[in-house]
Amino acid sequence: MEANILFAIQSLRSPFCDLLFRGFTYLGDGGIFWIVVSVIFLTKKETRYVGLTMLIAAAISGAVAQLLCKPLFNRTRPYIVYKQPILIPPPRGTSFPSGHTAVAFAVAWTYFVLYRNRKRWVFLAVAAGIAFSRMYLFVHYPSDVAVGIGVGIAMSYAARGLMDRLLAHHPASWTWLDGVARPAPAIPEGAVAKD
Repeated sequence: MEANILFAIQSLRSPFCDLLFRGFTYLGDGGIFWIVVSVIFLTKKETRYVGLTMLIAAAISGAVAQLLCKPLFNRTRPYIVYKQPILIPPPRGTSFPSGHTAVAFAVAWTYFVLYRNRKRWVFLAVAAGIAFSRMYLFVHYPSDVAVGIGVGIAMSYAARGLMDRLLAHHPASWTWLDGVARPAPAIPEGAVAKD
């Protein structure tokens, strides 16, 4: 069943899609894109909460996927099982779950639930593009990606809990956290504010 989905996705192959989805996968390599975005948010006090929460989410989702789940399940990647040529250098490690997807959704979902703006859809679209690219490139099964999404979203909420605890109990010397707070719920776009 999963192999059928992967081979069906291959019907989309074209020079443009090859370039596009290689780009998405490279964007997710090592979580560098998400780390850079998080650090940018850290530079301003008003976005420091989300920046640090995104970094925590990236770290714990990557750890859960790469250090806990992958060694535990030890699933062989589909391109090896089905002897398919791939468009990227052979990735290290095993298949289940997708670490790229877990980190991408951990960070994107953190921003998505904290802000009601157009940027949140951009981050979610990038995360979805990274997730789909892993199947397009035949390096992950659909279940690897689905569980990666679940791990990412779960770790996003865990990161928020850790961040709130850190803010409540941070050492007095950590003055860069003074006054930092979770953003107030924003008014959804198109809604009218009540007096």
